Amino acid sequence: MAKSDKEQFQIQTAYHLSITAELTPDEEDGGFSVYCPELDIYTQGETVKEAIANLREAAEGYIEVVGLDKLALRSKPVIRKEIELTVYA
Repeated sequence: MAKSDKEQFQIQTAYHLSITAELTPDEEDGGFSVYCPELDIYTQGETVKEAIANLREAAEGYIEVVGLDKLALRSKPVIRKEIELTVYA
């Protein structure tokens, strides 16, 4: 019995997601740690380019495991500002 076109070929839809890469220089060991708040995942790299590439790979792997339907991505963009404080202790 011949398989139908649907059974022969798995049709996939491409989804384009935007995630945030929060990079922090590692002053002790060098390189950068990078955090994605939308997915709550961390990774690192020796350079900014490597850290972002590692985050992309980690995010893709995370989404493959969790599945798009179970992601709790923010529906609205968030404005982030770095604020410096002076604290006396």
